[in-house]
Amino acid sequence: SSGINAEYGDYKEEQAGELEALESIFVTELEIVSHDPYTYIITIPCEIRDVDVAKEPKEFTVGLRFKLPDEYPDVPPVIDFTEGGDLDEDLQKTILIELNKFAEEEVGCVMIFTLISELQDKVNEFSDAIYNKKLQEKEDIDKIPVFHGTIITRENFMEWQAAFVQERNLTKVQVVVSDKLTGKQIFMAKGGNIEIEGGLIGETDDVDVDESLFDEELVEEELDCSDSD
Repeated sequence: SSGINAEYGDYKEEQAGELEALESIFVTELEIVSHDPYTYIITIPCEIRDVDVAKEPKEFTVGLRFKLPDEYPDVPPVIDFTEGGDLDEDLQKTILIELNKFAEEEVGCVMIFTLISELQDKVNEFSDAIYNKKLQEKEDIDKIPVFHGTIITRENFMEWQAAFVQERNLTKVQVVVSDKLTGKQIFMAKGGNIEIEGGLIGETDDVDVDESLFDEELVEEELDCSDSD
């Protein structure tokens, strides 16, 4: 039994020495829960960079609790998360599986600092993956051409249509009537828009004209021509 106690004492001494070293490294990050068995929590700060360099990175913390069996380091520590931060449950489970596997490979040597380093690497991989995904999304958006024209709505389309119809109506041929036009020529041109000395006679103007007068006017013009001959 004395041999067993001596061996137990050796384990405790080794565990105490490791804890002392960890306290000097993780001054504010380590919290002792118990000395028998040795149980403590180490919380590490983490961050996810923002794709906008002007913005601060997103910060979070991840914590692991280590409970040391009496035979540690010949037996792996019991590890569990006390704080997951931005890590979802599935990722936490995956990380714990990998840490426990690593601990099995390290039996016989104190390993807490190494396990924390492994955790930090896993969290950094997660953070980099999130950053790279957001960066790719931003680059994809930047590749989309920006439309600088006017967005078509029902309202501005109706305005455009009204302006178009108005412009088309204004292109109708306007006949400027001079003093030399006869009355019948004016009447025959009545089908279009007629501008007479600044005034406009359109299709909607109500003008009563006796067409027989124009025939008499032509006869008079012919007589005037024959007299001149």
